[in-house]
Amino acid sequence: MGLFDLFSNDKAEEAAAQRNAGLQQGYDALASTYGQGRDAINTGASTAQGYYAPLIAKYGAGADAYGDASGAAGIEGLKRGTEAFKNSGQYGVYGINLGEGLQALQRTHAAAGNLNSGNADTDTLKYATDQATKAYNSYLAGLQPYLGGEAGAVSGAAGIATGQGRDLNQSFMGQGTAANANYTGQGASNAAATMNEYNVGKNQLDAIFGVGKLAAGVF
Repeated sequence: MGLFDLFSNDKAEEAAAQRNAGLQQGYDALASTYGQGRDAINTGASTAQGYYAPLIAKYGAGADAYGDASGAAGIEGLKRGTEAFKNSGQYGVYGINLGEGLQALQRTHAAAGNLNSGNADTDTLKYATDQATKAYNSYLAGLQPYLGGEAGAVSGAAGIATGQGRDLNQSFMGQGTAANANYTGQGASNAAATMNEYNVGKNQLDAIFGVGKLAAGVF
């Protein structure tokens, strides 16, 4: 530092500018890294959500079918559930079992000689009702696992979304902390340059008063 530097703020301002440039360059690089990290978080979450989407659709359809067949979706849902049951493989099995069972029942009553009796009709109705109830309950039981499947798929997707939000929040908080440090550092640099400018002004005044005193002493 030379003698004339006592009367100039150029060096302090240059040093502040260099320090601020370094702080800003570091922050810009860090902000870019944070941005890349958030892109990676979003891409990974989107990919994982893509795996869950077909499962949610698949299990969701089964859960809806269970709601219809169980009556949870109301009368209209029950109508849809009945139609779905009639178009299911379970209904085909029910039809075969019903036909074979009624034939066996008829043979039993024929052998007993009471095929045309009221008891035969009662037994036939009871058997048909029991078979229909068993088939429908079996159809419902086959749909029930979809409820758990849907819950698991939705829970998995929700977990990914929660993790994504948490990671993004941490990223933004980290970048915010870095931004605060950057601007605080630049503020300190500018404050130091301003303080140095004050000192330069003081040196100038001291020099002027010193010269004045010297001149007064001479005269």
